[in-house]
Amino acid sequence: MDDWQDAAFSSRHMHNRNNRSGKAKHRSAFDVRKTFGSYAVKCPAWQKLLNATDSAHSEQDATLELYRLTENGEGVVGELSLHSVLHASVILAGSRDSLRKTVSELESVDVDGDAAEDDENDQEDGDDNADEEESERDRFETFEKNSFRSPKFWFRWSGAPTDNTQKTPEEAGPTGTETELGYMVFSGNDCRKFKGTINCTRLKWKNVALTGHKIVSRSESDAQVTWGEDGVEI
Repeated sequence: MDDWQDAAFSSRHMHNRNNRSGKAKHRSAFDVRKTFGSYAVKCPAWQKLLNATDSAHSEQDATLELYRLTENGEGVVGELSLHSVLHASVILAGSRDSLRKTVSELESVDVDGDAAEDDENDQEDGDDNADEEESERDRFETFEKNSFRSPKFWFRWSGAPTDNTQKTPEEAGPTGTETELGYMVFSGNDCRKFKGTINCTRLKWKNVALTGHKIVSRSESDAQVTWGEDGVEI
């Protein structure tokens, strides 16, 4: 991870540590399920690209959908859609290590959906008699152990960005799937709003602003999301 990410989390959004009396302010535990839902997104860099091509668009053309936790319980699965420019699968995690681990596990899965040898060994050693409710509880507990326990997330996206402002393929650069980084900080434990940044090499985006507000909350969803050029389902 780059230094900009360390700086972002060390210098921002650290208010409300203490109240006026100097005593620590009590905050309820963060429930990652509060992130699940549909968000309207604003991204000035995206809007600038659309304006350059005279494309009609509205706020609803940019959305973030957050569906469920990853199988290892350390990430949140979702999709980011910036109309005519980028549609990407996204993985959010509460720490850089959790994000790196989760993405690595996803990318170690082959096209047929079979886990890599290490994952198979882990499954063989697991408890096959655990019921679904206990398994679900364990996944959320795993997330809490491997996160900041507050609504601050690193994320990685995977998709095929399109720069429609360029007149020729040569100007636009290489095509195909790209994967890049970003971060996201929610305004509170209810996850009604967020601020963050996103990077994209093909679009020449470096730490461009990304904000959003929740339109609809949802329970965990099994919506199909795929990752990478091989289209691994996550």
